[in-house]
Amino acid sequence: MFFVPLILTLPPVTQSGLPPILPKPASMTASPSGFVITRGTVLVDPEKTFASKDLQTMLAKGAGFQLKASSQAGSEGSIQFVKGDLKPEGYELHVSADGVRIVYGGSGGALYAVQTLRQLLPSAIEGPHAASEQKWTVPGVDIADSPRFPWRGMMLDVSRHFEKVEFIKKYLDYLAMMKMNVFHWHLVDDGGWRIEIKKFPRLTEVGGWRYGITTGWDQGKLRFDPSSGLPKYGGFYTQNQIRDVVKYAADRNITIVPEIEMPGHEMAVFAAYPELGCKNQPPAAQAGQPSTDVFCAGNDKSFEFIQGVLDEVMGLFPSKWIHIGGDEVDKQYWHRCSLCQARIKAEGLKNEEELQSYFVRRIDKYLASKGRRLIGWDEILEGGLAQGGTVMSWRGIDGGIAAAKAGHDVVMSPTSHAYFDFAYAGQSTEHVYSFDPIPPALNSEEAKHVLGGQANEWTEWIPTPQRAEFMIWPRITAMSEVLWTPKSSQNLDDFMTRMPSIFDRLDRMGTSFYLPAPSVETNAYLFSGSATVAAVTTSGMPGTLRYTLDGSSPTRTSTVYTGPITVTKPSRIVFAYVTGSGGVGESTMVTCLPVKSIEVPNPVAGWQSSYFEGQWEKVPDFSKLKALKSGPVDHISTEGRGRDENFGMQFDGYFKADVDGVYKFAISSDDGSVLSIDDATVIDNDGPHAMGEKPGRVWMPKGWHKIHVGYYQGEGAFGLKLSVQAPGGEAGPADAHVFRKGA
Repeated sequence: MFFVPLILTLPPVTQSGLPPILPKPASMTASPSGFVITRGTVLVDPEKTFASKDLQTMLAKGAGFQLKASSQAGSEGSIQFVKGDLKPEGYELHVSADGVRIVYGGSGGALYAVQTLRQLLPSAIEGPHAASEQKWTVPGVDIADSPRFPWRGMMLDVSRHFEKVEFIKKYLDYLAMMKMNVFHWHLVDDGGWRIEIKKFPRLTEVGGWRYGITTGWDQGKLRFDPSSGLPKYGGFYTQNQIRDVVKYAADRNITIVPEIEMPGHEMAVFAAYPELGCKNQPPAAQAGQPSTDVFCAGNDKSFEFIQGVLDEVMGLFPSKWIHIGGDEVDKQYWHRCSLCQARIKAEGLKNEEELQSYFVRRIDKYLASKGRRLIGWDEILEGGLAQGGTVMSWRGIDGGIAAAKAGHDVVMSPTSHAYFDFAYAGQSTEHVYSFDPIPPALNSEEAKHVLGGQANEWTEWIPTPQRAEFMIWPRITAMSEVLWTPKSSQNLDDFMTRMPSIFDRLDRMGTSFYLPAPSVETNAYLFSGSATVAAVTTSGMPGTLRYTLDGSSPTRTSTVYTGPITVTKPSRIVFAYVTGSGGVGESTMVTCLPVKSIEVPNPVAGWQSSYFEGQWEKVPDFSKLKALKSGPVDHISTEGRGRDENFGMQFDGYFKADVDGVYKFAISSDDGSVLSIDDATVIDNDGPHAMGEKPGRVWMPKGWHKIHVGYYQGEGAFGLKLSVQAPGGEAGPADAHVFRKGA
């Protein structure tokens, strides 16, 4: 985003008359008088906390002046920091005509008080220097605040797509802003090894660089072969950089929990040290690709290697917890390995599941001997878990429930609410807000084992810092409130009135964020004569609703939407909110096409289907490809495919519209799918994704219309379904309305 001068801003208030703080404080009441921070305001901080230094930096950046330190209040008021008998992360913030008084229990509480004060100030404080006439008014409030949970986390995967130190620090700033105190740093995975280990230099020399996969992702094409001639991608953090980041996080009350993945997801390790993998494995699919991604659990050298790595990791990270991953272990390697089978027999284990438990227990024992605790994904429960292990529940909450009932500490991080790499359509900010880390299945004693919760950002499809920001903002505001604010004070409607207050701040900070696509009555308009298209404006958006007529993305110079648009020729109207700095939200396209009536001779119920094989990341133009087979089918589905991965299908027919009006379609697929009618795109559900439904609406006149569905499957699961609701009717399969030409 690019910054442009913005107008004078004032501290916002909600309908309750209170400022819109995120996350919502435990207690906040209005006081009679506010306070204006000026150049004459003094800073009183006997302990010289990092928080007060952070406040000085903030004011210097946004207001253009530096507060003077003093031992007592000045004639123009003061901001005082007072150490009090509060919880370490607790604070009180009192604003009156005399100034601001911050009482804190520990350095974390002082920091969070400043973050609250930041949101009380006008958004222009985010800088750069505001207009000279800007008044830095802090509304009168009395706040008493402390967190609901001790673990308020965010995970970032830097293995699939690497981020530089500068962005990691920016990410930490975001966490501190939202009063989150754990940064789970996913440093190791198949996509690359990202931490310098001096004892094993090839981990970064070889495992830190891959070839061929840069902005996208394809697990099956991972290569670590520099002779391949493919583009080189990767990077790693030196130990000095790690120390610098750890210090930066600690100043902001953030504990960094490093994840060193094991025993699976280790292709980068075996590219560098292949001798640590199981023997007698099938050869790799391609040159430069390791034949395994799982440590040999029967080889003591595996454990010697892991302990050597962990020794250096523990020397860099003071965190009590060390995350070992433990998820998605492909145990077929162990099943075929003579050393692993010998280990199972020697240890009296029943199967490979218990071999994983043996592996985890052995690492847990080693970490415990160093005064640390093991944490891993919920698969570490398989076969039994050592009592000191902590479980991060991601496959729903059942693993967390089982762990808490067994006496293990738990961090709840389910895919249903906490995976910020998922599209907003399937995991909206509102949906994240419905998350509660403590499920009803736990009694009060068992619930004490729930340390809190965490959101995760996996980066297979997040190749840039801008995309990483976009995927967390504003969902992180919902997660932070779930984990900070007392459950009794959480209210979705109240949250949604406060949440938009963050947008202008983010825009001024140059941060990318998600703005929802504008709502429209239809996604396509098939007309004769003219069409009138209307959009729905939403209050609270930090920008202006603008549009184009040629299918291009709106910019801040595009036409402002003021009311319905009438078109008489083919048009692609694109609507989007555009912020003051030029940031563009999600867009909505309405395709307008003039149509002529058509006839379908001898209509027969059903579709004309074609089947293709190949690898794609988007639905291809099947008209340019040769179908392996084609023919009539009664209904739309993935039946008749030749294989379970890397195939495509298209379905064509004629849709019979019985009346004029808006027809509501919905397409569900895993992976990409598109729906067009009379060559107008009605639904674009394209790209790689899990099974998910996307709706679309089209206005069309009574009669016959060409209908086309394109679908491709990449990896994993597959599926395709199309439904429709005619005007005044009920939703049902689209097949009942589709015909093909008869003989």
